[in-house]
Amino acid sequence: MKTLRSALALLVATWGLAGCLSGEATEVSQDGFTFAVEVMGDTAVARNYHMGRLNFAKLEEAARAAIETASGCAVRTLAKRGEINTFDATLNCAG
Repeated sequence: MKTLRSALALLVATWGLAGCLSGEATEVSQDGFTFAVEVMGDTAVARNYHMGRLNFAKLEEAARAAIETASGCAVRTLAKRGEINTFDATLNCAG
């Protein structure tokens, strides 16, 4: 039963990631995590669908770096959204 639940959770996460990546999201791998990063002007959203235990501080650092890589801008603010492993950022872009 546990294996079935795990397989179902993985399938749902995969569908979610595929849906996210089908739009204007950029897939960025950083420090062992893969993020779908959407940049909209001076804001960005990074989503990671990692299952299981993880070090939140490392995930947050990796999200910041993934957003900076995808956007080419420095992250001014980064906040965890209520959704699992989702971060909202405001960007500081030169120019």
